[in-house]
Amino acid sequence: MEAMRTRTTRIKCTTTCPKAEQNQDVKFSEDEKKTINELKQLYMETINLDVALQRDIYNMEKSYEDKHNLIFEKRKQILEEFRKQNHGDSTPNENVSNFWLKVLKASYTEFISKKDEKILASLCDIRARLFNDPVVKFDIEFHFDPNEYFTNPILTKTYFLNCLPDPDDPLSYDGAEIFKCEGCTIDWKSPKEREKKEEIEQSSFFDFFAPPLLPEDTEDPNYCDINAILQNDFELGFYLKERVIPKAVIFFTGEIADCQSSSDSESETDDTEDESDAGEEEEESSNGTDK
Repeated sequence: MEAMRTRTTRIKCTTTCPKAEQNQDVKFSEDEKKTINELKQLYMETINLDVALQRDIYNMEKSYEDKHNLIFEKRKQILEEFRKQNHGDSTPNENVSNFWLKVLKASYTEFISKKDEKILASLCDIRARLFNDPVVKFDIEFHFDPNEYFTNPILTKTYFLNCLPDPDDPLSYDGAEIFKCEGCTIDWKSPKEREKKEEIEQSSFFDFFAPPLLPEDTEDPNYCDINAILQNDFELGFYLKERVIPKAVIFFTGEIADCQSSSDSESETDDTEDESDAGEEEEESSNGTDK
């Protein structure tokens, strides 16, 4: 999968990592300590420049948001016109009438059940909205036509970004990072029926709008599992904003091959390890032959 645009943001790892300690075997003279301190002050200046640059990037992105939305509105109108002209002819996943359903299935498939597909047939648009003041955040908005499942015309997921260094450890700053997300309440027309479905289904696309809360206590037995869920959630939100929404048509046609999934990185790691092991075995075999 093509790398995410790190010029914009990165995903925060909420798990506490041990702070690197200075090598105790290295002894610096007083002159060396003074020089190192001066170098760190210069490094801090570059961090301050990075923070200012990040803010300018977000301001510039915000200034182009209206222009992007004009294009996305034209896209929405073209899709609506097609659906009006071909009303009643659509079959799930097979034509433009189910444009956004097919885009979502092509970009991340693990969250979409068969029952979800029936609901997502009413999905008519997905937009991202950036906010720079008073806090930096972005919304992912899912726009729905009137349907028999819920009354919300828009379902929203909000991602919050931290763009400032940690006051306690400013030298560890490595760019803006997503650190929190919030979903929304879905007003189901038949809540009891929905509860029955949730009891049967292990997961649903609509779980996306109800992210779990990370326990404050890192010793909590659920901390690691919830943390992993949130890391995947942060990646999905950024992926939707940066790739799926602007590149929707080539996801629809299949001209783009990447698919965001929590299992992707694991399988890639496994593949890399398998290749590495195979390479080592081949090398050992070769060495044995040479002997």
